[in-house]
Amino acid sequence: MELTTYFTDRQRFTLKSVWIPGIILFILGLIATFLYNVNGAFMWVTSQGTFTVAVVFTSIKLAIAYGWEHIITKDYKKALLTIAGFIILNFGVNWLADRGYGRLPAYIDGTFIGIIWSILQVIGVCFISGKRNFWQTGLVAGLIICYTTDFPFSPLSYVRLSPFNLQFALKDFFTPFLIYGWIFLAENYFSEKGYSNILNSKIQVISGKEYRMLYPLVSISCWVVIYHSAVLLKAYAQNDYFRTGYSGFQSPAVLTNAVTFVMIVSIFYITATMTRNIVISRMNTIGNNNGWLYLLHFIPFANIIVWYKLYKAAPKHDSKSENGIFYQTKRDASINNYIIGIGVLFSILSLWMTYSGLFYITSAVSGILSFAIFVKLITYFILDKSKNAVVLHVVFGAAASLIQFIAAAGTGRPSLALFLAVVLHYFILIELFHPELEEADTAEIPASIIE
Repeated sequence: MELTTYFTDRQRFTLKSVWIPGIILFILGLIATFLYNVNGAFMWVTSQGTFTVAVVFTSIKLAIAYGWEHIITKDYKKALLTIAGFIILNFGVNWLADRGYGRLPAYIDGTFIGIIWSILQVIGVCFISGKRNFWQTGLVAGLIICYTTDFPFSPLSYVRLSPFNLQFALKDFFTPFLIYGWIFLAENYFSEKGYSNILNSKIQVISGKEYRMLYPLVSISCWVVIYHSAVLLKAYAQNDYFRTGYSGFQSPAVLTNAVTFVMIVSIFYITATMTRNIVISRMNTIGNNNGWLYLLHFIPFANIIVWYKLYKAAPKHDSKSENGIFYQTKRDASINNYIIGIGVLFSILSLWMTYSGLFYITSAVSGILSFAIFVKLITYFILDKSKNAVVLHVVFGAAASLIQFIAAAGTGRPSLALFLAVVLHYFILIELFHPELEEADTAEIPASIIE
């Protein structure tokens, strides 16, 4: 397999064309939405069971999305095998779910079965594609796809065999991109020696085209799990394990929730780390060390502008050594001063609001919250002194967010604390205040340049 940094030519060819199945899935989603809204009871009934419009359209969309790699490469035998397999599999799963849900043991529920179902789908696709280490690739990619999309199932969103709506149709457009992006990254990780060093590097030479594909992949996935973490907290706080405005499907089973918690944390760490590494690598490649551009990559909507700017920028370096030398040069620290100044002002404002009782009435909550905010305030003055100060700052910031969330849930006030969004600050602050390279990266830099 010949790699050009992150993806092979075959993989890039597939990724550049996933907008086509995205449009097909979007149109099918609109049709399903229209059929359901016109006649919600519309369904086909067979002697084996009931198949709704949603089941049929979900099966077709799954088949198209997962079969696209073979369709675009004109390997019609594998495409037909994948498409036929998905349609048969999903009809069978739906039939079994209708009859076997109430017979599951107490420690296994439908949500856990759905997770296994999602993994087996991707393993099957990797097997049909003839990928090396297909079960490892399918397991890792399947879990990430399961928790970053709801195609057809996510433990923290709606089961896609339920009625469709326009929101689902819009999500469908981006789903093929997420599916193949994570399958290809997992495939390369398990097939290419030293690929983990590429993923962990901040000085890779990234072309505009690869950056255009990679950054949306990891950043969208990161924000999906951030939102899902808030959904999970909301469901736990309200003991709500059914369809609500906050969560499409929750489970009371300990096994399911343990797996979900581990996956949310793991995917967040993977995607946040990769977002940092990809952005820094691209900025090094184009010779730009502006901290504001880095910061804006972590802010939704604003990141679209900087993504386009960096994608269009002309490269200035063509080797890891040049990128490494550029990374070691002195940076403009003005953004650090702005972060400290604004952070101090907001912390003082939060302390005053807490003291004034504008947040919560109970003195216990106010006291604990005030302490957490006060420690966070102190850490602003020593962020540039030690990495431990950054860790302390993030820990107490996350604690303050969690305290507010729990207090709001207990009083019935609407709140959606993005807990992991606070933790995301670590990846921002540690890079701005204490930038450093991995050992594999420093080996690429002449010893005389390393500080």
